[in-house]
Amino acid sequence: MFTTVKKERKLKDQECYNRLHLDRAVENPHAYGRAIRMNSTYLETVDYMYTKRGVLSLGGAFSIGLFAFVIIFLLYSTISTYLDPTWDHHEESEMLWGTFSIIAISLLFIIGSIAFYRTIGEWFRYTHYPIRFNRKNRMIYVFRGDDTVLKVPWDEVYFIVLASVSRNTKYNIWGLVMKDSQTVKEKFNIGSDSFTESDSLRYWEFIRRYMEKGVPAVIKAPGLEYYLPIADKHETIHQGWMALISEYKSMPVFKTIITPFLALAFLGRFIYRWTSKVPLWPKETEDECRIKPSDPYIGDSGSNPEGYR
Repeated sequence: MFTTVKKERKLKDQECYNRLHLDRAVENPHAYGRAIRMNSTYLETVDYMYTKRGVLSLGGAFSIGLFAFVIIFLLYSTISTYLDPTWDHHEESEMLWGTFSIIAISLLFIIGSIAFYRTIGEWFRYTHYPIRFNRKNRMIYVFRGDDTVLKVPWDEVYFIVLASVSRNTKYNIWGLVMKDSQTVKEKFNIGSDSFTESDSLRYWEFIRRYMEKGVPAVIKAPGLEYYLPIADKHETIHQGWMALISEYKSMPVFKTIITPFLALAFLGRFIYRWTSKVPLWPKETEDECRIKPSDPYIGDSGSNPEGYR
């Protein structure tokens, strides 16, 4: 669920086969609405889970609501029983023991659910986990889920396109941080999560071309019509809904079918938004990513249409 995965392991044969090279164009670039801001110094993008935030929260909200209902119902029943003047206190101890045992178990489930969703970054963490690609010093900055930042040279990252092993195949672009030529030290997702390999490669090409050729090479790329207005603030309710349905824009029929589910998932997204805070880059990162006031290519949500700033 977080941007990076820290796990030292050997490089796999599939990763060697699916390697992407910095000097080779693979597709026409497409930003897919994932850019937060762009200028001559750096490109900042959102993490690959951003558009899906809230879907998992729906399950957590349902389970917590269910156990909260159980607690309220038992407390109401117990109090009502005690207030009943005709009750003869028959089996009082058994009733109290059963009631409070179930309440205790329900509370444990509620606490466990909150802890789990915090662990996976859905609640009480951050609204998103940004990534910066700095073409001036050729560094990548990845906001980890543990409040630290991964800083790695662009030219030393081993990039791959990889299909997920699941019922619904998704393609992702991963950057592998290598300990040596055969050992992976850490990996990070650059924000791609697509139903087709072509879509993932187009997003990769957007980032690759920015880093290798600069803003003029990607300024007219599709999907860059607006910037995500989340750099220093929470998304609005409308923006959250647009983000949630953005993944299905190219599938109008399927989007119509699952709209009721997305409406429920949006309730989960509201919880995620309400419990999360906006990420702030460390001063060191901001200093290394300082942009010139005279930069002619400063792009952020300030240039968005009214209502999406």
